[in-house]
Amino acid sequence: MSLNDTQIARLLDSARALVEEDKHLHAMQLYHRLIAVDPGFVPAYTELASLYAEVGQFSAVIRLLDRAREYVRDETEIVFLLGSYHLRMERYDTALSYFKQLAEKKLPRVHFNMGIAYFYKSDIKRAEEQFRLTMRFDPAFPKINESLGELLLKREAYAEAIDFLKRGIAADPYSSVNHHLLGVAYSHLDEWKRAYREFILAVDMDPNEAANWLLCGQALFHLKRYEEAERYVRKSIELDAFCPDAFAALGQVLIARGNTLQAIEVVNKALALDPRHGQAKDLRWKLQHKSKQQSR
Repeated sequence: MSLNDTQIARLLDSARALVEEDKHLHAMQLYHRLIAVDPGFVPAYTELASLYAEVGQFSAVIRLLDRAREYVRDETEIVFLLGSYHLRMERYDTALSYFKQLAEKKLPRVHFNMGIAYFYKSDIKRAEEQFRLTMRFDPAFPKINESLGELLLKREAYAEAIDFLKRGIAADPYSSVNHHLLGVAYSHLDEWKRAYREFILAVDMDPNEAANWLLCGQALFHLKRYEEAERYVRKSIELDAFCPDAFAALGQVLIARGNTLQAIEVVNKALALDPRHGQAKDLRWKLQHKSKQQSR
């Protein structure tokens, strides 16, 4: 039974309303009906795929989108979604095979996702090429400055990373991730006051993220503000009691404050969590060496 455009629009609205009401099974039935009456209707495929993904049925997503390619005239959206869902499934080479089919169209989202795929494959050079193409085609593409900044941090181009991360903050001043990354970049350049300011902003924007408290404490340690550093590191442990970095950092602060016995205890906790933790092993050696000197 064929439907006219008005009937199709109403059916689509009904399916979307069912999604809003969390009646996913009924919504799926309507989307399947839409596909049956109009096999080339792209929104039915894309929205049904999203529903399948929401309930974790990624194999159904791929089958549906592969089927869509048989009927849809312009495959751009379908091919992009196939790449995107394979990316979510961590099938990076497969995702790239789809994105490459669209590369000549110069679509920023395609190049951005290619950059993400290469980044997770640890192919930093190709990831950077794709992120820079994204920026060329759309300088205001969401999170492009943040992504380039993070990539540049990974290849230790700290000054250039700072430039991109500052642009990212100008575009989104309330991004805790941007402030976190900018603080990391400054810390690698030993600019601890600037790093501290960024980590404080990251804490304010995302107070439940243990890493931000830890980094703030580490910056304060380098600024020789040991009492404050201890408070921040202890807060990070309160939020994540299984982070060996935090216990090692606390040990370092306690040594600086002269609390040797407590330092031994927390360094041992760090090594219990990660027996090969480099900083904790160094601190234990220092504590043992100090103890031997005091016993002479």
